[in-house]
Amino acid sequence: MKLAILGLAFLVAAAQTNYTDHPRGCIYDDSGHCMRECEEGTHSYGSGCGPVMSEPTCEQPTPKVESGNTCDFFACYCDAPTVRNKASKKCVKLEDCGGLL
Repeated sequence: MKLAILGLAFLVAAAQTNYTDHPRGCIYDDSGHCMRECEEGTHSYGSGCGPVMSEPTCEQPTPKVESGNTCDFFACYCDAPTVRNKASKKCVKLEDCGGLL
């Protein structure tokens, strides 16, 4: 019982830390530790344990749900209305994709 309460307290503290210390979110390791904060202009995306939604890119501006379930997937996705330019790895406005559409 003590172990369950300790685990719950840890999860609550971790959830509060995520929003307070890392407002854009983090990329987490397998043990739930923040490895790095998402850079400005991006936000943390996680699939939980289900299908992953692709990040909007210059080539594919409309996100698609990938097949299968993935657990503990975290990435920094571009904030709307920007999309990821795969060549530069930067977030850009769709109209700045340079003829890729």
